[in-house]
Amino acid sequence: MQRVLLIFAFFLLTLGSLFAQVTGLSLPPGLSMRTLGNGLEVFVFQNTNVPLATVQITFRCGAIAQRPDTAGLFHLYEHMLFKGNDAFADEAAFNAAMTELGVSGWNGGTSAEYVNYYVTVPSDKTEKGIDFWAHAVRNPKLDPQDLEIEKNVVLNEVKGYYADPAEILDQAVTKKLFATYPWRRDVSGDEEVLRGATVAQLRTMQETYYVPNNASLIVAGDVDPDQVFAWAEASFGAWPSGADPWKTATPPHPFPKAPSKLWYSHESQYQGFGYVSLRLRGPDVLADDASTYAADVWLGLLEKPDGRFKKAIKKKVPALYQEDYLSAMYLTQRDGGYIDVGAYLVQTSPDRPFTAEAEAFEQAVRQEMAAMADDPTYFSDEDFSAVKSRLLDSKVFERETPSGFLSSLSFWWASANTTYYLGYDHNFAQVDRSDLKRFLDLYWSKPGVLSLMLHPDNASAAPGWEQVTKDNAFWWKGKDQ
Repeated sequence: MQRVLLIFAFFLLTLGSLFAQVTGLSLPPGLSMRTLGNGLEVFVFQNTNVPLATVQITFRCGAIAQRPDTAGLFHLYEHMLFKGNDAFADEAAFNAAMTELGVSGWNGGTSAEYVNYYVTVPSDKTEKGIDFWAHAVRNPKLDPQDLEIEKNVVLNEVKGYYADPAEILDQAVTKKLFATYPWRRDVSGDEEVLRGATVAQLRTMQETYYVPNNASLIVAGDVDPDQVFAWAEASFGAWPSGADPWKTATPPHPFPKAPSKLWYSHESQYQGFGYVSLRLRGPDVLADDASTYAADVWLGLLEKPDGRFKKAIKKKVPALYQEDYLSAMYLTQRDGGYIDVGAYLVQTSPDRPFTAEAEAFEQAVRQEMAAMADDPTYFSDEDFSAVKSRLLDSKVFERETPSGFLSSLSFWWASANTTYYLGYDHNFAQVDRSDLKRFLDLYWSKPGVLSLMLHPDNASAAPGWEQVTKDNAFWWKGKDQ
């Protein structure tokens, strides 16, 4: 038996080496990987600093896989996996099993592009932790009575968003930016769909998306890779693969055809201040991976505290509160990447409404983006070098801990793929000025959504601006009207 295990371990290591040879990519220190015969990708990150191991399984689904009649069901399904399976009859038995494992941390989560589950256990319980999730994801109970209870839990979470001003405005912005398929960006979903959810619907989702060839198993911590691969094979190897749920490409989100201007007022905002945000579509990984690296460089360049961008906006926009609060972001996604620049504003004159200040902000930001694209001196060589070094250093630091490694790998695996993750450092380091210009010309030339959050005392209607309320912010409210 020992000889068979040794031969099997050598076979697994050979597969990892073969992957590196075929792709031309090297694995980060401490990482081993292989793909089971059923398509399950298994990653092991060895870190012996603490005698713990985290076992996480991730599925490539979530809001990205939704239709109007299933919006919110992936989040509901995530909850249902904690209600029991073929090994643990109900939620009480499920929780008792985690106690027996000595679980120090556990959770599940649903995002726009993935659903994941994890437990952190003493490293000598890693085998049981792997088998624990194998039962949960392969054979969930999905009891009708449990479903009715969990519907109310999820519906209460959705209703909680009605009291969150930031969530309300974000939903309204998302509805405008992704107007053709807004449900593919809405994890919380449609109240009516959630109330009418059935076990049959969840079983269909399970058979379609919760299959090994649409999943990754990541084990990180004080573990031996050879043992983990053997345990993964024992627990997951007989799990039948399914049809590729992504064989048919998802129609991309179109760029907005016209700009939108939204304002929302709430008592939680400080009087005399407003928060303005300009959000546009950004590159999607599978459609334009080159621009995703350029967008990351762009983001790093804008963060420089004393850089030309922040100084220019401060000069052009007297209403800017402080350039330190001027922020930018880019969210890399498989299906719905976006870029955003935001800032706090103050009113420069009682006769000048905040909407006018917000419009001046957008004009200034777009002027600077055009200057970045056309002026080769806008950023120095030293700026480019510093940004690349800083981000690559942060990724090395991220891999120093099992939690950082898990978070990074699971995100990139779901939103892109393994090859993108392994090749990121090399491709990011190759970004030059022409790549940055292409990104700016392509994405900053398009219409976007300008939004403004205000205190009610500072709010007023303005031509071309649409008021946001909790009744019109969510895409599914009034959908049949």
